[in-house]
Amino acid sequence: MRSAISHALAVLLLLGATSTDAAPAVEGGSFVVLCYHEVPDDVRQLPDPYAVEANELASQFAWLREHGYQPVGLSDILAARRGERALPPKAVLLTFDDGYRSFYTRVYPLLRLYGYPAVLALVGRWMDARADELVDYGGRPVPRATFLGWEEVREMVRSGLVEVASHSYDLHRGIAANPQGNVQPAATTRLYDPATGTYESDEAYAARLRDDLERSARLIERETGRRPRALVWPFGSHNATAVTIAGELGMPVTFTLEDGWTTPGDPLGSVRRTLVRWNPRAQ
Repeated sequence: MRSAISHALAVLLLLGATSTDAAPAVEGGSFVVLCYHEVPDDVRQLPDPYAVEANELASQFAWLREHGYQPVGLSDILAARRGERALPPKAVLLTFDDGYRSFYTRVYPLLRLYGYPAVLALVGRWMDARADELVDYGGRPVPRATFLGWEEVREMVRSGLVEVASHSYDLHRGIAANPQGNVQPAATTRLYDPATGTYESDEAYAARLRDDLERSARLIERETGRRPRALVWPFGSHNATAVTIAGELGMPVTFTLEDGWTTPGDPLGSVRRTLVRWNPRAQ
């Protein structure tokens, strides 16, 4: 319980929830990114540390507005980097990972109510799963109906409030990393082959990564008419090779899971994000 409370306070303090309404002491043109996942009606029915209840999310949105935080879209951030227009003070980018159906049923209505933009990160293999298929979600079988359908995604994209980012095609999983049988994130691990006792070469690793990210980008473009400009790294795991390949594929913005504000001097290839968990209260 103590760690849950501490993390909730850390999230709110990062947003500037102090005894005053003053913004954190950050450089002008900086922005903070929040990372959400599932949004159920009641977290007691969903034992997931990353879940935030719908009523608490609504309270957080209200808190942002009341304290002068201004949600921005990816286009605003890219335009600011090109010198076309400045970001507003206390700029916030809202991101939602994994493509839960609750994004459509609970988050999207709030985005429309407040006029807030958001980035939605989708995993290609999960979106491609058949309606009657179980999705392997971190080793746990989850019904395909847990996730969005493309018609819902297209409707939200047409609204202008939701931008779809790649969350890879099939890198949201662990792969064999060594002879001891350890499993590590697929996006940054050189695959170990127990049959030959060898590791994936640098060239084979780069080709595997490029193929996966290109497949994801093509899928999103085919289904929405828009090629993704951003990539959310599964588990936040990334390296220089991965970031370079993403940029070459038209995704110059990639998101990590490192807390903190992103300043004008920070590269967009490794944007910080604060993971919202333990259903923090905006009070």
